Amino acid sequence: MRPNPLTERRHRIQIEPLSWWVSEFTEIVPVGHVLRPCLFDNWTRFHSLPESKRYAEDEVEYAEILRRHLAVGNEIFEPGEQIYVFQSRLAKGKKSEKRATFLAGRQLRQKIIKIPSQQPENDDQYCVRSLITTWIPDFFNMLNRQLADWIESNVTFVSPRTKNIYCPYDGGMDVFTFSMPPASLEEKFKSWMSTREDRL
Repeated sequence: MRPNPLTERRHRIQIEPLSWWVSEFTEIVPVGHVLRPCLFDNWTRFHSLPESKRYAEDEVEYAEILRRHLAVGNEIFEPGEQIYVFQSRLAKGKKSEKRATFLAGRQLRQKIIKIPSQQPENDDQYCVRSLITTWIPDFFNMLNRQLADWIESNVTFVSPRTKNIYCPYDGGMDVFTFSMPPASLEEKFKSWMSTREDRL
């Protein structure tokens, strides 16, 4: 079979992550608690520590947090596949928008988009920045710890191939799957889920 020149050209073109996000999810902010009501049928949640404990107190617990996050991430992403990483922050004026922004030592691309918060109680906007990496990024361990301690927040990993979304936070992870039913993950990691009826 002869190669398709159009397909080859498409692979050579570097798609801009922010443009891709808007084309796939319109004006929904890539933040777990905002995505949940919009993508509820694709959503599930897992906790980082036993008994829904929120914060680690020693290195053993930090290791358990990393183990769980990697295990779930490895189920929805393929090793070495291209991943988009987004970070969303509430807009705080022009100076904060222009300042270089880093995530666990990696500079986020300076093109940003503003997306309404979509929360009825306020009319704030999020500034969303992005970077391109592969799963598993070499900065993941450091970032995971910063998220676990709430030093960083509102970080989202997305596969442009499958649209699977992983949103780690201090205490757990919101996961949105399109390549598999969320129930398949829930069956595998059932003991890491909340016992509440709403799964929160």
